[in-house]
Amino acid sequence: MNILVIGATGDVGSEAAKSAVKKGHRVRALVRNTSNRDKLGEAKDTIEFVEGDMLDKASLERALEGMEAVIISIRLTEGEQKKGRTYQDVELKGVTNIVEAAQKKGLRKIVHVSASGVGPQCVSDMYKAKYQSEEAIRKSGIDYTIFQPSGMFKDFAFYHIPTVIKMGVTNKWPGPIDLHMSPLSHIDLAKCMVDALTNPKASKKTLEIGGPDCITSAELLNMIAGEAGIPTTYTEGVSKDQLIEMVKSNPQKSFFSVEMIKDFYNDKRLDFKIIDEIFGIEFQRVGDFLKEAVPRVKAALTKQGK
Repeated sequence: MNILVIGATGDVGSEAAKSAVKKGHRVRALVRNTSNRDKLGEAKDTIEFVEGDMLDKASLERALEGMEAVIISIRLTEGEQKKGRTYQDVELKGVTNIVEAAQKKGLRKIVHVSASGVGPQCVSDMYKAKYQSEEAIRKSGIDYTIFQPSGMFKDFAFYHIPTVIKMGVTNKWPGPIDLHMSPLSHIDLAKCMVDALTNPKASKKTLEIGGPDCITSAELLNMIAGEAGIPTTYTEGVSKDQLIEMVKSNPQKSFFSVEMIKDFYNDKRLDFKIIDEIFGIEFQRVGDFLKEAVPRVKAALTKQGK
């Protein structure tokens, strides 16, 4: 199958591109001339690169010429924010541009990565843009699979693991600890995205996707502490309402806005059987990921002197 990957130099998109190459698909990637292609590894020698921008319809149409499907794995990056771009620009206008170009070029399939909790009830700019882009795909007349991942292992390595290590022995966490999630590896997500291109069970579906382990934040934190050799058990957190009030009183110290917290922090108990029946792949377990990631992050922090 001839596939265009948009976001191929990011974490999820690069894995999707590599997986598609391994599956024997012909892969093209829409990139900027400044994009770092290292995450693609050896696959970058096989992938065809086309320079362009999803906000530039002409470059999109060039990139989609001769393609049968498109994989979309994008987000508003810090670099784009510095250019003055917003969630409406990237996560809505960018996606609607892709949909319109795909319709014009007669594509057969759109595979898109959104986020868990996205829906008509959302109040933040980010989640409202994601929901509107999902709607544009669902109404396009093109076959689609939209993935809404519930927690990603890679985010644990970025935030949870280093934070637990830096905090040391404590029973308190600066956020909710009782909310459930079913986290998964971005590599496993990418495999499902590529499978969805040709899997009839994934046709015209919006899928909340997670791994087989349904755990609370407290359980995750305690697992991290155990792997790090920190003798602590997390028993106290901050409720969602308390967190919202804290951000309202001191917004400049929070990574998330009040609206994002309302959309992002939700209790999610996913039925993994649904995902297993559709894709039938063996997902990496949380514990196995932490056994590798915690020592790696701990060593990096030691090297940095933190």
